[in-house]
Parts: sequence; structure tokens; C-alpha cells
Amino acid sequence: MKFRYSAICAAALALLSGCDDGKIYPDDVVIADSGLSITVKGDITGCGAYSGSDFSIVVAAFKDGDNYATVSKPLTDGSDDILLKNVDTSVSTVEICIITRLRERVLSLASADVNVGAGDTDFTFNVGELDVAPFNAINHNIFATSCVQCHGATGVSAASLTLTADDAYRNLVDVASQVVPGEMRVLPGDASASTLWQALATDMSEEWKFDHSNLLTPERSDFVKFWINSGADD
Repeated sequence: MKFRYSAICAAALALLSGCDDGKIYPDDVVIADSGLSITVKGDITGCGAYSGSDFSIVVAAFKDGDNYATVSKPLTDGSDDILLKNVDTSVSTVEICIITRLRERVLSLASADVNVGAGDTDFTFNVGELDVAPFNAINHNIFATSCVQCHGATGVSAASLTLTADDAYRNLVDVASQVVPGEMRVLPGDASASTLWQALATDMSEEWKFDHSNLLTPERSDFVKFWINSGADD
């Protein structure tokens, strides 16, 4: 009985030791790539500004109607090709975008519809030259879409503030507010003392001609706050 027990233990140990390399499949099985391979080409600058923040600048793929990335890859400055492998074939767009820690899209800076034929496995998106620095993202994807209608596009500038692309920075940063005496429109390093962020994120503007508090999503307001608190660089 002792011999039989020892033999059983030895066999069990041999079986366990054979699993130490972590393999749970036979050596002759090949795990093949599946899905799409998406290549993004371009000369991208401004990525370093996101380091250590709650926001990331990435290349990401999204399904139709979903604001959370199916897959994403952080970007660094340069012109090397960026490859996303094994992407779900049901994705509808590939984007250069800003996302939160939960991979929720904040702003899309460049986008392409993923149109592939039956059996195709490769898709290429060329973004050209793209500056993804925070202010550039805000200027072209918030001011130009949500603010400029009242601040310069029609020749009228509410509160004497013009936010057209070439004028926004110099009209905001270290410029005295015309609606809140003693404050700056944007005080670098301090969003809480900047009229711009207060108007977007608090009820400050309820008594003005236009209530700005619902103009942006909370994530976009937080991104403006991040830009200001990080120094409001251009």
C-alpha cells in the first residue's frame, strides 16, 4: 500500500510539473490573429502634455453609438505608423481622440469610417500632420463647435470675447474678465479663479443672457479645467 501511494503521488507531481510553463494547449496548436489590423499614419505632435493626467491621447476604435473605445493605444510624438491588431470587425470608426481613464471619448480630433469589404483584414487611416496638444484640441473641437457662434463667427462677440481660431488664446489667457471684476478669463494654473471654467462648470452664468453650464459634457468641462490647471499652454 505504501508503494502504491508513493507511485500515485509521484505521478501527480509529474503532471503538475508539466504545467509549469503555463501552457494549456498542445504544442502543435497555432493561435492565429483574428479581426482587423488598423494602421494609422501621420505626423503627430503634442502628446507629451497628457502625461500623468486623467486624460490620454490615443488611437482608438469605436462601435457605432458607443462612446467607449473597444480598443485603444496611447500615442507619442512622431511619424511612425501606429498599429491596432485583432480589432473587432464590428467597429465603425477609428479615431485620434482624447479619452478618460475609463476609455470614454472626450474629444475626437480625427476620425475615419472603417469601411472594409468581405474578407478584408487591413485598414489604413492617414491623418497627415496633427497637433493634439490640449489647447489646440479645445480651440478646434470646443470653441469652434460650441462657442464661436456667439463669440466672433458672426461678427458679434458676446462680452467682448472673440473665440475664433486665430484669436482665442490671446483673448483668454491672462486677460481680465469683463463680466467678473477682478478675475481673469483664464488664469494659468488656477481654473477655479478663471471665468472661462467657472462659466462652463458652475451656475455663474445663470443670470447672464446665456447659461453656459450645460454647454459642455462634464468630461469636456473637466478637460478645460485640466488645460488651465496645467498652465494653459498654447
